[in-house]
Amino acid sequence: MSFEALMKQVQSLNSSVETLAAIGAELRLRSERLSGDPRVRASLQDVVDKIDSSLFEGLNPGQDHVALALIQTSFRQAIDLFENPTRPPGWNYEDPVILESQGQVSRLIVRNIEMVAAQRSDINSVLHRPGAFLDIGTGVGWLAIEAARTWPTLRVVGIDSWEPALNLARKNLAENDLNGRVELRLQKIEELHHNAIFSFAWLPGPFIARETIGPAVERVYQALAPGGWLVVGLYPPPPDALGQALVNLRIVRSGGHPWTPNQIQEQLQPVGFERIETLTPTPAVSLILAQRPA
Repeated sequence: MSFEALMKQVQSLNSSVETLAAIGAELRLRSERLSGDPRVRASLQDVVDKIDSSLFEGLNPGQDHVALALIQTSFRQAIDLFENPTRPPGWNYEDPVILESQGQVSRLIVRNIEMVAAQRSDINSVLHRPGAFLDIGTGVGWLAIEAARTWPTLRVVGIDSWEPALNLARKNLAENDLNGRVELRLQKIEELHHNAIFSFAWLPGPFIARETIGPAVERVYQALAPGGWLVVGLYPPPPDALGQALVNLRIVRSGGHPWTPNQIQEQLQPVGFERIETLTPTPAVSLILAQRPA
């Protein structure tokens, strides 16, 4: 490839970077009620109109916040890749913006599970009766907090092995009055030793390494009560090869493995899980459901 061809690619891709930055800037101005310089604001609005003049119509403040969080974590992780390309794989970020924004995005998981439960009485009944929810890789705790708010009969246990994230989780939990229904633990999934305690468990597939998946699903199976459900989340496959390569890079750099639904099912079946199926309630996530036999 010639230098001219390289620069053409760089300029083309830079347009995508600046477009996403413009969307994020407009979301910040909206959510934080900032005015900004009127000349810049007019130019920014022109960019948004060129993308789609109805882009922000019908969104509530919570949806604005989640969209902004996704842009924030994407930019910060991309900058880390650019500035630290030799960093070994692992979720070892200490940047509070990355940790908090990633956590805010994880709240969507609860919304997706609730969408599935609305169509499945067997899952819905488990989520709306007394029991315990296991949030593996709880991070800064927002998924656990959202789960406790959404399913008030459940107590929630969030485990994570990264202390900087848990420090933020404790702060977030302290600011949300949930009457002691959420417990946070510094713990790896391989170190979980409970028997028939939880009625529901969440496992973030993209963050589970190849060497960890076997012990993880075994520990979850033992920790689930008979009839309890495990949900494993995966990123849906992008429609193009570049998109898939970028997703794989993000997963591997975060310390995970780019699992496919079939590979996850192959891990779940020998342990004893039944009724295994893959659903994609929204374009943002694929959910693999599996039940411990009653």
